Amino acid sequence: MRLWHYQLIESLSRQHLLGQWRECLAITGAIAKHGAVNHATVNRLNDFAMAHLIVYIELVRAEMTKRGYRTSEKSRQKLVQDIGYDWQQPLTYHKDKLGKVILPNGEGLFASFHNERYLMQNLYMMQEKADTGQIEQEVWQKMIDQLLPAYPTLENLR
Repeated sequence: MRLWHYQLIESLSRQHLLGQWRECLAITGAIAKHGAVNHATVNRLNDFAMAHLIVYIELVRAEMTKRGYRTSEKSRQKLVQDIGYDWQQPLTYHKDKLGKVILPNGEGLFASFHNERYLMQNLYMMQEKADTGQIEQEVWQKMIDQLLPAYPTLENLR
């Protein structure tokens, strides 16, 4: 299980975006069944209010919709049942000029989890995927280009 850093969602490859949707559904299923997640790469979700996960799921769903991918009524019902999230209801959050997501209470989305260190860890994994042909170079370049305004030091990853 892995939640890619939320600032990467808009530039994930089709395969990774759809995989992220499946991960979100698996995580919410684990929460519904066990009351928490229990997997090394996502255990930190347990340290955050459910609002963080709901906004993250909405970011993934919104990007899928933007690309013309459909989400099913079955998925919507699963999210309603598992964590009480219905994407047909309004959800409030905003992005600042650097693409950081801010919740209505002023907290950054997964602030102590989806921080710059985690972003770099994710980027190194994606760079390896680009280097080995698992994602297209175009996808990799889009990731870097999108993040450069907020993180100018990423120029050296090109």
